[in-house]
Amino acid sequence: MPGLRQIFVCATPGEGRCGEKGGAHLLGLFREEVSRRGLPPSSIVRNGCARRHHEGPVVFVFPDDVWYTRVRPEDVPRIVERHLVRGGAREQAGRASL
Repeated sequence: MPGLRQIFVCATPGEGRCGEKGGAHLLGLFREEVSRRGLPPSSIVRNGCARRHHEGPVVFVFPDDVWYTRVRPEDVPRIVERHLVRGGAREQAGRASL
């Protein structure tokens, strides 16, 4: 689908996993942020476990192929702005800095 952009948020429950580290809360914050900006709710997707618990909570952006690790609530607006409003990161694929 042309122009499709999505942010995947790991919110896997369980001890030591992203959900416990704030991923579930982040998922809600991402959904609120896209709603506030009038963006499609389908822009935010609950991701299955990425097996990167030690870096959680983890967020992945498609199609930019950018991973964010140890994401905090204050990072949410910048990630949405960078990838859904402006249309992509300026960084190369991999770990982007905020």
